[in-house]
Amino acid sequence: YATTPIEQKTSTGITIPPTHTSRVDSKGIKLVTSYRANPSNPSGLLKTITKIRVNKVVTREHRDVEKRRQWRKFGQAAVDEDQSNVTIHSRDDIFLEDPNADNDLQEEDVAK
Repeated sequence: YATTPIEQKTSTGITIPPTHTSRVDSKGIKLVTSYRANPSNPSGLLKTITKIRVNKVVTREHRDVEKRRQWRKFGQAAVDEDQSNVTIHSRDDIFLEDPNADNDLQEEDVAK
């Protein structure tokens, strides 16, 4: 069975209804209705209606990619229990050098 959202009560005893989300309509818009206590009128409620445009993005994937996802894992990925990330990170320090760094310094020295 579904549980009903819990209503909140303010310090003044007003019951604040739970937030309601409507279904996405034919134009791709859903409405979120929320309530909160009115700061200027403690015995009143403020109703906020938010319109949200929902976009559905369809990505196409080649059949072979789907087949590769079914392959058995190998190496360190097969050993790890956590399958959320199968990328193995290197613990080695990697230093990058700018190949144009020497040229830049020489050009600055000539300009002085």
